Amino acid sequence: MSEAYLYFPGCNIPYRERGYEVSARAVAEKLGIELMDKPFTCCGINVEPIDEFASLLYSARNIAIAEEEGMDLVTLCNGCYKTLKVANERLKNDENLRNEVNKKLMILGREVKGDIEVKHFLDIIVDKIDDDVIVKKVKVRVAPHIGCHAQRPSEYVDFGADIKIDRILELVGSTSLKYKDKDKCCGAPLLALSEEMGMTIANNKLTNMKEAGAELIVTMCPFCQVSLDTLQVKIESDFGEKYDIPSMYITQILGIALGIPYENLGIEENKTNPEKVFKKDL
Repeated sequence: MSEAYLYFPGCNIPYRERGYEVSARAVAEKLGIELMDKPFTCCGINVEPIDEFASLLYSARNIAIAEEEGMDLVTLCNGCYKTLKVANERLKNDENLRNEVNKKLMILGREVKGDIEVKHFLDIIVDKIDDDVIVKKVKVRVAPHIGCHAQRPSEYVDFGADIKIDRILELVGSTSLKYKDKDKCCGAPLLALSEEMGMTIANNKLTNMKEAGAELIVTMCPFCQVSLDTLQVKIESDFGEKYDIPSMYITQILGIALGIPYENLGIEENKTNPEKVFKKDL
């Protein structure tokens, strides 16, 4: 019997990072996880700096939909995970806040009761992977980057993503590298404020990964992937560097190890070509 969750796609993945969702759905199917769809709206992360309560209402509407279905919410996006997870925990534990939010939700005929959980996709797959499901070893030196919102604020969102992503990489046959400032930001959140500042941080991250001997970058956040994959060529040009380190989602490298065909993992959507890393198979 399959395990089912309501899938929250967020805004960025369907429009800019479709390969993440394609690979996640393929991995979910392989592992017996059913991802159900509903008409969700933005999680509210972009509103939060302007109006925290409005952001909470965005999240609350989506949480209420999951409660109506009696299903936990699962998301791929670290930003969506952080925003929904924090909102869900606050609404569960603060009755006055929950009542205030529900007064607004009444307009939509909805209510938050506090009886579902918000999970990151990485957290629901890690315990389903063992040597029995791995059919192909991927022997490559990997610089993993889990991103900020899977760690901070730690009292709400820290589910041990750094340990769990290393566990998956170990199972697929890869070497997870330690590198300078591994847990620091990729720079993506700053791009809208200052492209130069955001790209400087990303350049530092790529430099540290290269110095550690990385052949491949593995991410679990669409914004981190934009910073380290989509912008890598521009960063090389602007800073006079040459990195040439392909970046993939954890679901893509895991999918390869699970024996899922490359064409079903959205790898063609990646901006940095992993062909040199997987030249024996691609």
